[in-house]
Amino acid sequence: MKKPANAYRITPFVRQKRDHDRLETSGQEARAPLQGGWSLDPSIAAGPVNATNSWRTILAEWFRLARPFSLTASAVPVLFGTALALTDGAFAWGPFLAVLFGSLLIQAATNMFNEFYDERRGLDTASAVGIAGTIVRGRMHARAVLRGALICYTVALFLGIYLVVVGGWPILVLGCLSALGGYLYSAGPRPIAYTPASEAAVFLFMGVLIVVIAYEVQHPGSLPLYVPLAALPLGGPVAAILLANNIRDVRSDRRGGRRTLPIVLGREVGILVYRGLLLEAYAAAATLMALHIVPLECALVFLSATPAIRLWRDIATTTTPERLDPVVKRTAGLHLVFGLLYTAGVLLGWLI
Repeated sequence: MKKPANAYRITPFVRQKRDHDRLETSGQEARAPLQGGWSLDPSIAAGPVNATNSWRTILAEWFRLARPFSLTASAVPVLFGTALALTDGAFAWGPFLAVLFGSLLIQAATNMFNEFYDERRGLDTASAVGIAGTIVRGRMHARAVLRGALICYTVALFLGIYLVVVGGWPILVLGCLSALGGYLYSAGPRPIAYTPASEAAVFLFMGVLIVVIAYEVQHPGSLPLYVPLAALPLGGPVAAILLANNIRDVRSDRRGGRRTLPIVLGREVGILVYRGLLLEAYAAAATLMALHIVPLECALVFLSATPAIRLWRDIATTTTPERLDPVVKRTAGLHLVFGLLYTAGVLLGWLI
């Protein structure tokens, strides 16, 4: 008789013992041993989260799963697209807030899907660095994680319907592409996140597409060519966040069968591409200013050059996942600062 699909699932209990066995085999220190040979994290031994857990606890865990430090990657392009619309005499609070929260919710859902499917595929372990660890550390059942992602998508869907009413069929097409990209990033038979194309997809979707959507919903029927061109400097830093993440996780990803860019092309090439993405932001901004596509006030972005130079150095000199994890977060911080300065430059050029 065929076993049900969930019969082959690796439970957190079994996963932790497997992780312990791996540590013992490699000669590393495991958890404090007991007479039986190993100890289990009590939160995992307890099994799935008790049904009586308060909504406050559930919401707090969903918030953790959303990876708040990374959500600026969705907010910055919305702010920039809105600034471009404002300079063209178009701004509307309703569409602005709808596209902002819709973008944040889709990214939060994508992060939750990533946690859910990585656990199902056996990629996440309790000792992994840089993950939320909600499922493998026993804080929440996998179904609750999936439910959180679907709730985010549902709310984003209603916001999207409103935006379609405001912006017409172009927003329907762009919104569907954005939502589909978010889902396929972690789900499907060949998730984008597991391929060398993940950085390019993030560059396109989170660097350019969100800017275009934010502009279009506030200026329906008008999409000048300069809008996607002006968005190009935002693509490099946001893709660099993902690449720093993939460089950090190269060992665990290789063990789990992922084929990310640093695995396929090697760590050294991955570092070169990361540096190229940082350089792209400043070179693209300078080129756009020289071509008068964006105002000269956008030179404000060069105020963020110092942290970019430090990241340029640290991505190569830091090798362990524990020390690379801050590099990932600092790259997200650079994207935020660069994006805000770039947006401020556009607004200053309009005001002066």
